[in-house]
Amino acid sequence: MPLLNLRDVATHTKLRPGLLYRSAQPQNLSSEDEALLARLRLVVDLRGEAERAAHDWPAGLTTVARLGLDETGSPAALPPGMGLGELYVMLLDHRTAWFAQVIAEIADGLPALVHCAAGKDRTGIVVALVLDLLGVGHDDIVRDYALTGEHLPAIIAGLALPDRTPAALLEAPPAAMRTLLAALTERGGAESLLLAHGLTAEHVARLRTALVTP
Repeated sequence: MPLLNLRDVATHTKLRPGLLYRSAQPQNLSSEDEALLARLRLVVDLRGEAERAAHDWPAGLTTVARLGLDETGSPAALPPGMGLGELYVMLLDHRTAWFAQVIAEIADGLPALVHCAAGKDRTGIVVALVLDLLGVGHDDIVRDYALTGEHLPAIIAGLALPDRTPAALLEAPPAAMRTLLAALTERGGAESLLLAHGLTAEHVARLRTALVTP
């Protein structure tokens, strides 16, 4: 089985391809996956320590920056009754500095792959922030996010989730990403928000130089 939910984030945008990828966690990597990893400078792993224990990256295969959220910031800690879009906004508001740190690592490590367990929630927010920062339209950001829905049955089968996993965590509804993007707009957009929480102008320039086509 190849690396699930893998795609180039430039696929539905005008960004330069071959520089930033997203995926689910590593499981049963194919030879094609290993060939891709050999071309990357960095993998940014957003999972916590317990998540990594079952499916960590093989030693020596690639350089990995492990930047997992603590348990209170994990999507698995979804409060009862909270929708997925609301969770994304809560994470954006309470873990802004962490998102800035992740995006700084990406800027310094291109070409790179960013992933969490499913490649949906934490990864989805990170990619949305990068794309918004680079001027990608919100419809295209939502389209990229929603592609994860095609992979969810296979992803869920490999995650061994507890029986009481909130149903919202098993979906990738476009409305959830639209809720996040509306909140991001209210906060002035990704660039100003991230610059206020640790991302530098040099990181922004590096991302734009690498990914934005003339």
